[in-house]
Amino acid sequence: MPSSRQSTAAATTARHPLQRLFDGCTDCDICRFLMDESCLLFPEMYRLYDEAVAQKRSPSLEVLKDLADRCTLCGLCPCPDVRSNVILAKAMRTQRQGLDPGARLLSDLQTFARLGQKVPRVANALSSVPAVRHLLEKIFQLHPQRQLPRLAKEDFFSWAVKEGLQRKGPPPQGGVRIAYFVGCTAAYLFPQVARAVVQVFRAAGVHMEVPPQQCCGMPTVVEGDMARSVERITANMNTLLHAVSEGYHVVCSCPTCGYFMRNLLKENACLATGCLETALEAGVAKRATAGVPSHEVTIPSGPPKRPSAQTYGPSALADDAFLNLSPSKRLQLSQHLWDVGEYLDRLRQQYGWRPRWHPSKGRWVYYAPCHQREQGFGTPYFDLLQEIPGLQLKRVGSSTDCCGMGGSLGYKKAFHEKSLQLGASLWRRSQKKIPKPSSRIA
Repeated sequence: MPSSRQSTAAATTARHPLQRLFDGCTDCDICRFLMDESCLLFPEMYRLYDEAVAQKRSPSLEVLKDLADRCTLCGLCPCPDVRSNVILAKAMRTQRQGLDPGARLLSDLQTFARLGQKVPRVANALSSVPAVRHLLEKIFQLHPQRQLPRLAKEDFFSWAVKEGLQRKGPPPQGGVRIAYFVGCTAAYLFPQVARAVVQVFRAAGVHMEVPPQQCCGMPTVVEGDMARSVERITANMNTLLHAVSEGYHVVCSCPTCGYFMRNLLKENACLATGCLETALEAGVAKRATAGVPSHEVTIPSGPPKRPSAQTYGPSALADDAFLNLSPSKRLQLSQHLWDVGEYLDRLRQQYGWRPRWHPSKGRWVYYAPCHQREQGFGTPYFDLLQEIPGLQLKRVGSSTDCCGMGGSLGYKKAFHEKSLQLGASLWRRSQKKIPKPSSRIA
């Protein structure tokens, strides 16, 4: 006979994720006002709710289906169940209907970039021909005002091989060792960013390696392609946690990859007594070594609790979009991943590293993207940029501002206007901060 917890979980999961999302959020009502400008999902959800109250009947599932397309998984809303149910709804739809060509192209940069790297000049040249561009827009439903980035002539991984960044043999002993997770954008489109990361860490005297890696999984999760996502996430978890076991610190330069592996994968992976406390203690210890005062985080009282295997797993209290992935590995990866800026601050605080700046001129407006802010490691990039002699820098954006791109979603014809709507507030704030036309946004 099933336990009461199993029965409750079965009853909960029997309902469609969007119905659970609608009932849970409209019963709370906080995000009606918190997310009224920075989100497309909640205003529409509460409009449907008000309409349902007036008509005295609940909205049908068919009416609710549009909600999943309005969520970009920016992470700004406070509840993990919102993201979990959106992911589950997207996955159910994709499993039933499959992915259209545009979603397949935009969500799988890794595959298409690797194919295009065989003849990058040809691929870039063809995409610049108006007739070919028009055909691509029609097939993949791209908006004509969105220009897809060009493939780099040499991707970062090819450069890393030439630089000897892919280890062969036992790991070196002693010193600071970093395993660098690059992300597809820096690997295939803007490799100069990833090369700059390597150069900075080398200048700081850090030993750096680039382990084998897949796409983090975020783009395919956004499109509901869970089979491909789980395969890639599993490969990355195994590789990166193996590097951790060998004494490496895993560092990531992509805000979205970092948010996905540190925040999104961790959500609802751990709900039993002792499990969250252990994760929190690990986070406090990590931040303390980076020079962040431990008093900023509440530390549980009593001796540290070490969870047994039974403390992980599905719960009747929340929805977990990644049940097929090991919750203990998800938590371990979250606890051992660093952002580049965060780790540079650690080198300054713990090892006394001091960068040598060259004077620079310019007036810049700095915006920290949603996925960077949601990782909660402060403002290390802004702090570093402020030290550059001659550089005038101003911060812009509130805690709920969003650029509106939503990763690859902003390139879609169906999402273009929504993207502009999402980013309008941030654009207005940026314009107010820019005193002269020569200013730039970073």
